[in-house]
Amino acid sequence: MVLFILVPGFMNIYITDYEIDAKKEYGIVIATVLYFIAFTPLMAFPVVLGNILGIVRFNPFQQVQIHSIDFESVPRICFRIVTKGTYKKLILSNLLKNREVCSKSGLTNVLFEVVTDDDIPDIKDSCKCIVVPKKYQTKQGTLYKARALNYCLEPGVSGLTDQEWVVHLDEETILTRSSVYGIINFIKDGKADIGQGAISYANGEVLNWLTTLADSIRLALDYGLFRFQLDVFHRPMFGFKGSYIVLKQCVENDVGLDFGPRGSIAEDIYFALLAWEKGYKFGFILGEMQEKSPFTCMDYIRQRRRWFVGQMFTALSREIPLYCKLCLILSLSCSIMMPISISNIFLPTLFPFTKPIIIQLLTGFLGGTFAFLYFYGAFKSLQGRQWSISKMLLVCIVTCVFVLPLAACMDCLATFWGLFVHDKQFHLVQKDMDEFERSKSHGLVNFLGQI
Repeated sequence: MVLFILVPGFMNIYITDYEIDAKKEYGIVIATVLYFIAFTPLMAFPVVLGNILGIVRFNPFQQVQIHSIDFESVPRICFRIVTKGTYKKLILSNLLKNREVCSKSGLTNVLFEVVTDDDIPDIKDSCKCIVVPKKYQTKQGTLYKARALNYCLEPGVSGLTDQEWVVHLDEETILTRSSVYGIINFIKDGKADIGQGAISYANGEVLNWLTTLADSIRLALDYGLFRFQLDVFHRPMFGFKGSYIVLKQCVENDVGLDFGPRGSIAEDIYFALLAWEKGYKFGFILGEMQEKSPFTCMDYIRQRRRWFVGQMFTALSREIPLYCKLCLILSLSCSIMMPISISNIFLPTLFPFTKPIIIQLLTGFLGGTFAFLYFYGAFKSLQGRQWSISKMLLVCIVTCVFVLPLAACMDCLATFWGLFVHDKQFHLVQKDMDEFERSKSHGLVNFLGQI
């Protein structure tokens, strides 16, 4: 970690060792632009510092401590999956897997709820199926996932008591024994009202290694920035995911999910900031769950675009106090300014000029930290694949050298697409691997037939 952080800073000084006064060489206008570009990456310093402190403060390879658990004293836990009902086979398959994980972990006092827009008859023997009526509308006109979740809060729908716990999952989320034990430890610890844990993306069959390795930084952010904000400040200052959320039913009842159309795009962060404003404490849960990355680069871009638009609507909301949104606004600003920040890589070769040493050090420090996050995230993601150390290190290096710039380009495309076309659409990415493979084969057959 020290090599990733310090070496780029000193290399930046060595490579850009110019004795050129920008004002004299290019004029005051161009010089002002050059200095603005040079200082732009420093906007990300709080994000980078939070990641470093999170990884240094806490053991990033810490395992869940499994103590003797009195399962009879654990309150009932409801695993709630929200879906449109499009991928019925995937939902049933993952539902059976998750029930088996709970059973093997010794957790039997559980309820699985599938909240769906379309009825799924095959799953009714395995869980409680809640079908959201097509005519159901909230007072604020909430849409999509938030609408379905809000329907569960209506009297007589879910039937959970205030003291029972809810674990929110996406339809592709797979539980692990470590995540089950982590949830139990979090509940029995009782120090926080809302918890969230880490999710890895490189488990099992991988259809697209580019998007999977690009997602490796999300796992690194879980153990860095997210753990730091949740376990030190107990607040979701920089973000919050829509899956692997653990909270009491009474908390969800109090905060509610009727956010209106603009709050429905990123209902996760909207809910988290409102819960913060109401005084609820957050905590980090040890034990990873598993999901799949988008199968195509276009789905990756669409997914990021939706996140950006949803977070932008959240930042603009008058319902959420400014102090709860400051770090989110900073993160969004960093995303918007990312192309300018990246231009510092090649701009000095076109317009060389002297920069203060501290700026050169910090710029290299920031770039090195992001490279480390991709390296660490990839390494952590690949741990379960039983590869040799040399193969894992090779893939991690490839992630830093090749995947990182491609991921940055895709993120930039998503950001500016969302910035200039900020509609309230909720794009769903393809999640069923078998169906995706069949659609590819069918598309190839059609293409060959046309030839």
